[in-house]
Amino acid sequence: MRKPNIILIVLDTLREDYAQGLDRLLDYGFVKYQNAIAPAPWTLPSHVSMFTGLYPSEHGIHETKELRGYELIKYSQFRMKALADYNIMTKLRDEGYTTYLISANSAFVNPIAGFEADVNIVIDPITNLVVTKDIMTIATIEAELEKLGGKLNFLIHNLKEMNITKLAIGAKLFLLGRLKTFPKHISERFIREKGGRLVLSFVKKLQFKEPFFLFVNLMESHNPYTVLREDRNIVCSALRWVLTGRLQPEDKRFWRTYPMHAERAIKRAIELISIIGGKYDLGNTLIIITSDHGELLGNDGAYHIYSLRDGNIRVPLYVKYPESWKKKKQKTYISLTELSKILNPQIDTIGSEFVIAETFGPHYADSSFEKCGFEKPSINIFHHKIRILGKKTDILFDKTLGEVEYAKGEGAGQILAELFRQEV
Repeated sequence: MRKPNIILIVLDTLREDYAQGLDRLLDYGFVKYQNAIAPAPWTLPSHVSMFTGLYPSEHGIHETKELRGYELIKYSQFRMKALADYNIMTKLRDEGYTTYLISANSAFVNPIAGFEADVNIVIDPITNLVVTKDIMTIATIEAELEKLGGKLNFLIHNLKEMNITKLAIGAKLFLLGRLKTFPKHISERFIREKGGRLVLSFVKKLQFKEPFFLFVNLMESHNPYTVLREDRNIVCSALRWVLTGRLQPEDKRFWRTYPMHAERAIKRAIELISIIGGKYDLGNTLIIITSDHGELLGNDGAYHIYSLRDGNIRVPLYVKYPESWKKKKQKTYISLTELSKILNPQIDTIGSEFVIAETFGPHYADSSFEKCGFEKPSINIFHHKIRILGKKTDILFDKTLGEVEYAKGEGAGQILAELFRQEV
C-alpha cells in the first residue's frame, strides 16, 4: 500500500473560539474535533509535546527559574536528540519519509531548538526574510549581545578577538533591526503579514519527494498586533500581570486587532491546502491543522504566559484522513500529545476522559523583566501548575505548593483523592 503524505500545519497562537473560519476546510473533507487542549500555554513545550507525545513534565523542555531564554533553547536541542525515539519526525524519516520544515517562528521552531528536518526553511516573521543559514549564529550573537550588555560592548569585544564573521553577521542583525521600523511602523496593516505569503511561495515552488512529511508553522495570529514600536509594551503588560495580577485598562488596546490576525492566519491555511491540493493527491494525504496555544486578550489576562485559562489552552483541531482510512472517533477531550495516534491507521479512537495542561512560570529571561522596569522575578512565580479537564471535572492544582486553586464538577473529588494519594 502506498504510504500517505503527511502534513502538519500549526497556526501559532490561534484560539479555538477565533478559529471558526477553518470550518471552510470541511468542504475539503476535514473532520472537526472539539475540546482539543494544548499541553502548555506557549510555543516551545507545546510543540515538543506535539512531536513526542509527552507532556511537558515528561519531556522536560519547559521554563524554570534557572532555564529560560536562549539557555532553554539550547537545552531543547539537547533533549530533542535524547527523545529521538519519541519524535514523529524521526520515526517517519526511519520509515522512508522525506521531512520538510517551513517555520515562520524563527525564535523557537527551528533546528537550534531541535526541530530539524531533511529540508529546513526558517523565516523571520517581522522582516519576512529567510534566516535558515544564519540561524545558529544569530541565536549565539543575540545571547552574546545580552551577556555583554549591548551593541557597543559586543563590537569592542569582537574587535579585540578579531572575530570578523561574528562582526559581519552582527552588522546584518543590526540592519534587520533597523528594517523592523520601516515601513511596518507606519500602519498596523503592515504587521498582519508574518511570513505566510513566503511560506505559500515555497510550497508552490518546492517539489516534495514522496512520501513526505511537511511541517508548517504560520505566525499570522501571533503578536505583534500593533505597530512595532509598541510591541515591547505587550510583553511588559503581560509581565506586570504575572507579577501583580493586575492589568491596566489601556493595555487592552494591544489585542484589539487580534481577530484580524486570526482571520489572516485562517486565510493562509486554506490557501496552503488549496496549493497542496493542486500539486498532490489529497486522497492519499493526511493533514492535521491545529494551534500550539491561544492568547489572553486583556479581559481575563494577558498574552500566552503562565496561565492555563481557556483562552490559552483551547485550540482548533481539523484532520483530513486519506480516503482509505476510517475517520477516527473522539472521546471527551483530545490533547495535542495525541497527534502520533492520529498518524496511526490502526487506532480507531482518539482522545480520553481526562487531559492536562501544564505551566511552570514565565518563560522570559530576567533581562526582559528589567527592560520593563521590574526587578528580577522571584522564585514565587515559578510554580508548576496543572489544569485537569474532564467531562465533569475542572481542577487547577499548584503542584509546587500542593494546593488546589479550584475544583469544579462532580468528578473533582475522586480525581483529587487519587492525586493526593499519588503525592503521598
